[in-house]
Amino acid sequence: MAGNSNTAVGWAESISGLSQIVLAGPAGVLTDTVSRSKILRWCAYLSVLAVGASIAGIGFDNFPIIYVSLFIFGAYTALQNTASFALYSDSIPQGSRAKWLSRVSIVNQLGYGAGPFFSLFLFGYFGNQWKLSVLHVVLIIGFLGMIPANLFLVNLKDAQHEDGGAEASGAFSNLKYARVVPWLICSLDVVTAIGAGMTVKFFPLFFKQDYGLNPGQIQLLFAVYGLSFGFFTWLCEKAAAKLGRVQAGVLFATAGVVCLFLLAYLRWLPSVLVVFVIRGAFANAIYPIDRSILMDFVPSNERGRWNAAESVSSMSWSGSAVIGGYLMDAYDYRQTFVTWRYWSGHTACIYAVAAIMRLPLFFLVPRYELPASQQPFIGRAVTQEDVQADLLRSVRSRSVQFEL
Repeated sequence: MAGNSNTAVGWAESISGLSQIVLAGPAGVLTDTVSRSKILRWCAYLSVLAVGASIAGIGFDNFPIIYVSLFIFGAYTALQNTASFALYSDSIPQGSRAKWLSRVSIVNQLGYGAGPFFSLFLFGYFGNQWKLSVLHVVLIIGFLGMIPANLFLVNLKDAQHEDGGAEASGAFSNLKYARVVPWLICSLDVVTAIGAGMTVKFFPLFFKQDYGLNPGQIQLLFAVYGLSFGFFTWLCEKAAAKLGRVQAGVLFATAGVVCLFLLAYLRWLPSVLVVFVIRGAFANAIYPIDRSILMDFVPSNERGRWNAAESVSSMSWSGSAVIGGYLMDAYDYRQTFVTWRYWSGHTACIYAVAAIMRLPLFFLVPRYELPASQQPFIGRAVTQEDVQADLLRSVRSRSVQFEL
């Protein structure tokens, strides 16, 4: 449809991101003022409209209709992500957010891995070729699968907890400089997304054109890619439990940067594939841990706004996708991995900046999560030292190893 144009791919992704950024603010305000379960019911209806528009655009090979469908999907994503993560965070017992946010991420990644396996089967049945007639069928079947999935949003209920309780308030929202942490996490996510948008959305085209992979091979690759996310997310959760959440985040972010530098220079296909999978797994395994820190530092009545702020990174990703598309059409894929025309640096260097931005979190975020049973003992704490002192003075703290 686009004549192998990377620019068209970049614009398509940017339209989706634009709708997310336009609605991020309103979605956050709605989530904090309106019933979150009601917003999710709206999202279920909106998903049907988005699927219908997508099928129409694909069926008629019409880019304007596809762009409209992507805008609707962006609006759906802004609302659904904001409300669902706020509701989910409200429902998690204090001290367990890293574990449960990691688990929901693992389930999502298993779905992302299972989807390409199903697409692989469809390509095997309808024809493993880069033909629009084949791609139409696979895409339409995939879109139709979204409708039953979104039916789960219809019967959700808002979380019930006492105002000011462990689940209602952020565990560390009263610590000194606590308001810095959400801003820092959102900022480093935006920087990461800028680098990601210039390369990640173009990997399928890169493997198709530079290595001649057919549709089935690419689907198999991305099935393994998605499944590896789940495994590395589990590893990151375990590392956070042993080392601390910030420590695990820095470790995994640094490993992802090293892999991206390698990916820019490797040529042998097996090595490229291995590093590609590992890089993505390292980079994406961090998000549940980051989200758990964010939710621990904001109260329930602000979680919608901060989840919306997190969605701004999608626009950063998508906006830089336009730049990436132009660069790849003008030069080639590897040169875009290494060089950004208007910024003398590397895409990997952008990721490195985001990793460095994590360092202040060492001094702002307690190493381990605070169990709900310990919440009363830090009610007046304003620094990490206060937290430590209050816990040591409590009887219960004698059996709790709470290292900061």
